[in-house]
Amino acid sequence: MNKQPLNDKAKISNMVFSVYILLAFYVFGGGIVNSLVAYRTWRAVGANEFPEFHHIDSSLIIPLFVVFFFLSFIPQILLFWFRPMVIPKWLVWLALFFNFITLVSTIAIQIPIQVELDKGFSLELIERLISTDMAYRRIPMFLLAVVNFIMLYKVVANSNTKLQSANQ
Repeated sequence: MNKQPLNDKAKISNMVFSVYILLAFYVFGGGIVNSLVAYRTWRAVGANEFPEFHHIDSSLIIPLFVVFFFLSFIPQILLFWFRPMVIPKWLVWLALFFNFITLVSTIAIQIPIQVELDKGFSLELIERLISTDMAYRRIPMFLLAVVNFIMLYKVVANSNTKLQSANQ
């Protein structure tokens, strides 16, 4: 069996891709739970309790979700230079496009709604947050997860092909 050591760029590419996949799926999972569970429970919080509840929720979501969302852009951008050879650059562009839609929507739509909700309970604003989140963040994030899955599948399928060739 002839094993060739990975060159430095391949090692870096594997690490960058692995970190990217880890962060991307963490962010996807956190976003789905926040969107499909947390936002919907806000409807049941009383108007008097909502400001404190929203403040606590916001203070937790930043370190547990928002930070990781922004961190995911670092390895995602590095994938243009350091990615497994089996992943075409257009898949990286597509993933970045979906992540960018989510970012723009967050800045342009969701944050202004959240700022208004900081002032007090509004069922109308919560409903708008839920509907815009689904349309402009969850759908692009789902499509991003599909693209990430395709990239991961390509890497796994390629490694299985190499493993089979090495064992023959």
